[in-house]
Amino acid sequence: MPAGGEDLTISASPSVDAWSIEQSSFDPVALARDAALFALANGAIGVRGGIDELPHMHASFLPAAYVRRPVRYHESFPGFADGTDSRLTGPGLTMIQVEIDGSAIDFEVAEMLAFRRTLDLTTGQLARSTLWLLPGGRELQIDVRRMVPVGAGAVCVSRYQVTPVNFGARISVECHVAIGEPGSDTFDADDPRISARAHLAQVSNRATDLGHEWCFAPATGGKPTVTIAQRITGSGDNLSVSASLTAGEALIFDRFVAASAAPGGDTAIDAAARAQLEAAEAAGFERLQEKSRTALDGFWQTAGMGIESDPALQLAVRFNLFHIFQSASRSGGQGVAAKGLTGEGYEGHYFWDTEAFVLPVLALTAPDLARRLIEYRISRLADAREHARAIGHSDGALYPWRTIGGRECSTHYPTGSAQYHVNAAIAYAVEIYVAATGDRSILEEGAADMLFETARLWMDTGHFCERRGGAFLIHGVTGPDEYSALVDNDFYTNAMARRHLLFAARIARDVGTVAPDEIESWHRAATHMWLPVDPATGVHPQDDSFMDKPPFPGGTHDDAAPLLVKFHPLVLFRHRLCKQGDVVQAHAIGATHASQAQIRRDLAYYEPLTTHDSTLSATAFAIAAARSGEEGKALDYLRQTAFVDLDDLHANTSHGCHMAAMAGSWLALAQGWGGLTIEDGRLSLAPLCPDGWTSFSFRFRWQGAAVEVAVQGGDARYTLIEGPVPQFVDRGRTVDLSRGPALMGPPAFDAVIFDLDGVITDTAEAHYQAWKRLCDEEGIAFDRSVNEGLKGVERSQSLARIAEAAGIEIPDREFETMLVRKNAWYRQALADFGPGDLFPGVERLLADCRNARLKIGLASASRNARELIRRLGIESCFDFVADAAGIANGKPHPEIFTESARALGVAPDRCIGIEDSAAGITAIRAAGMLAVGVGDPGVLPGADLYFRETGDIRLADLFDMAAQPTSTTQKTEIKEKAS
Repeated sequence: MPAGGEDLTISASPSVDAWSIEQSSFDPVALARDAALFALANGAIGVRGGIDELPHMHASFLPAAYVRRPVRYHESFPGFADGTDSRLTGPGLTMIQVEIDGSAIDFEVAEMLAFRRTLDLTTGQLARSTLWLLPGGRELQIDVRRMVPVGAGAVCVSRYQVTPVNFGARISVECHVAIGEPGSDTFDADDPRISARAHLAQVSNRATDLGHEWCFAPATGGKPTVTIAQRITGSGDNLSVSASLTAGEALIFDRFVAASAAPGGDTAIDAAARAQLEAAEAAGFERLQEKSRTALDGFWQTAGMGIESDPALQLAVRFNLFHIFQSASRSGGQGVAAKGLTGEGYEGHYFWDTEAFVLPVLALTAPDLARRLIEYRISRLADAREHARAIGHSDGALYPWRTIGGRECSTHYPTGSAQYHVNAAIAYAVEIYVAATGDRSILEEGAADMLFETARLWMDTGHFCERRGGAFLIHGVTGPDEYSALVDNDFYTNAMARRHLLFAARIARDVGTVAPDEIESWHRAATHMWLPVDPATGVHPQDDSFMDKPPFPGGTHDDAAPLLVKFHPLVLFRHRLCKQGDVVQAHAIGATHASQAQIRRDLAYYEPLTTHDSTLSATAFAIAAARSGEEGKALDYLRQTAFVDLDDLHANTSHGCHMAAMAGSWLALAQGWGGLTIEDGRLSLAPLCPDGWTSFSFRFRWQGAAVEVAVQGGDARYTLIEGPVPQFVDRGRTVDLSRGPALMGPPAFDAVIFDLDGVITDTAEAHYQAWKRLCDEEGIAFDRSVNEGLKGVERSQSLARIAEAAGIEIPDREFETMLVRKNAWYRQALADFGPGDLFPGVERLLADCRNARLKIGLASASRNARELIRRLGIESCFDFVADAAGIANGKPHPEIFTESARALGVAPDRCIGIEDSAAGITAIRAAGMLAVGVGDPGVLPGADLYFRETGDIRLADLFDMAAQPTSTTQKTEIKEKAS
């Protein structure tokens, strides 16, 4: 268990099915932290979790209450941000002042005898009971139940019960609204994660027919104005309530507070606040409470999750989901700030991580809220176009790295505006939302235009480079790792740009509003995107220069303060160091085609270089580790992201809770251990229960249905909770919920081993032409019928067969020379190969294998196999590539397949081999594997299953074949192309 949080039940021993966060002791040092943890919100307003009778940590946040302030530069250049948005810290809505017989009580000097605070995740209610010892031995108990009711607008409701325990007196409670005292530990003036604060100042205080109202405006003057309206049951002035009480008798009253903010006139916002206040009071405390419970019941119906053997982790993830639900905007006019509605951190700005982390969770649990976030981005498209022009782009749109109103707010362009990947994150969010909901109307409402405009920016930024074989390069950008800036070919940026361009091309073909040649240019850029593997290390370089940099002096650090507050950015930029790993993030978000082995290599390389100074880092590492079989690391990182705020792991929860990291805890569970992936609109799961857990479960929404998956060992049980029967797969197999719950056991095999020539691509013609040229020059008879017998046969054996067919003998010295000549001509032909030479359906089949957690091998007799798959853009897709030069016996000997199985760590009888040659089929069968033939069954005797083309292969067919009882009789079924 991470250190810290000793006063929270979450860090102790919650019950197996706990749904509340409890605090049993009061720590004045942790006031700011607790104000964030116990904050309440409903998307329209956020209220910090301060102690009502204490003066500190009272604040509220309204999404529309922000100011834009000009930025002045000593040296300014075109495209620099000309201003910054700052969300205003609003007044406290929960402060009270208690008087006993006319004397005010100073609770800061009183003694606290007992304290308990409980946040109920099923009702959204915060309850607190505090027993105070006052001068003269008097004991006063204060009980408070607080709500920010879901669906009630910007309203906070509190029910107070004030009880003189052992004395009688006249008790008066004043309920005032004012800017609270911040508390010394929130003023981290040098911490860039706080930046400049913007506060309100009171400009009026008046009684009205409906209650009492306060008006606030920015302390620096101007708009917006904020109106707060209050009513108190049993109060004549709606400011205070009093009663003469005997010992044990309680003063009980309800307090209703409503707020409204807008950049326009005061009259409009006054009316809005009053309308919300009237509606809340008319509903009453109990009805508002029930309304919130109903809303949360609906959320948990589709967002519920469980980890039976780790109740603390289970409760932490539930707590994180609760905060995501609270802070999610209910209006298309706002996004979700980095700190939600829980604190002042980052000035209330929205970043790319809303779309990359928060929105996918909402799309799969509360899709209506996800839609609001896309609507917000659509509404800011004009600003994004203007931003692109200001920076110098002639086409497309570039969304700002940090913003509230839609314009760039970052004054440090190397780690701000240069983060072009924000465009790809928005496209990714649209892709996930449309796939999860089937709601294509959002495309017609502006999302398609947004996709296309942001895709055009990649074409205006990148270029095709002939020096790198026609690859598409993107120069001078910054990835999520802000310890490397203005780099060439940031791996994450390139990988996400590829996904963005492919999705935009697919949608453009559907809607028909984009010219075909432009769509083709997007597709060509995507398929030729520069995403290399370093030949010396087998690792994806983070960018073109990253691996050439020296290591950071002293390595990473072991305290909570990030390096960004200790060193000038230039010092960080010059070293091989990661704030968060861009390559690992690309794997985690599903932007790569990497195999388990490739991800493990990348993890091993980047883990010691990563400081995890970003709270987003642990999520990426958790998902990547879970997907690549690194169980211990995956669980450690999952705990880090789950407890990031509850245990204040980055020592800045006082600034507000980390929304993206909170969302990341669910992503680590669902995408990491649940194997949940969405590619080309298709949902796939591959659940795996780690050894440290007995079971786990989570729920998700897909195409209007709510589904629960419960995982125990290798088995997954799927249950349709509500809605229509959805379509998705479990490890490549269709999950059928039409007749009730479906139990999906582990697959009957663990690895697929591919041949290359004739299965993945067609190099047969290149081989034939090279052999033909050689034979013509040497006067050796050779034709296509002889060539047919060379399929699957390595080079020297092929020449021997040619000589045998011609009835000649070739001297040893000439034999070797001829092999070299043939290979040189063949390699010249390979230079023209590219991703477009993959057989149709190969990428989909490799993706399906990867998403099913299958290991993938390549067993080719070609000694040029590695070069060829690199040119095809699938080098990182394979867990193992057999080295033909190291294989003593060529096909039909089984050595290349048995060696592949050994290297993959899989028993041969748990492997399936795919071949297009008779020699290859014989080798697979001799290795003790199931054999799949691609081509004419008449020339491929002995295969267990046949397909006419590789693109016809469906993983489900392989699972069905492998699940059949062992038999010495081969199947002769030919699978036709799926409709």
